[in-house]
Amino acid sequence: MKLSRMAWVLGIISSCVFASENSMPIDGVTVSLTEYPTLSVQNRSKNVVQIDIYGDEFSLLPASGLTFECAGYPYLEIQVQGMVHDYFEVPCQSRIVFGDTFNNQQ
Repeated sequence: MKLSRMAWVLGIISSCVFASENSMPIDGVTVSLTEYPTLSVQNRSKNVVQIDIYGDEFSLLPASGLTFECAGYPYLEIQVQGMVHDYFEVPCQSRIVFGDTFNNQQ
């Protein structure tokens, strides 16, 4: 009985850790931590996604992506262009996916 209770508690803890590593800062956008020293951004939506990272602007066509060198920043602020007040901060070692449900059309 004790062993099954411990396994249950460890399962709950593992789920909480996994949930903290994957987040959705904006509807249709998923962020997960990686072990790579760069930021990875992928656009799986049907729209062109325009983002700004500290003054560097990028246009991501559908089914495209980019890798961003963090240049000493432990965290990066990602501003999604064309949306009111939509920005979020991620650790440099992250993967951002604009999923097929993401819609930046207003």
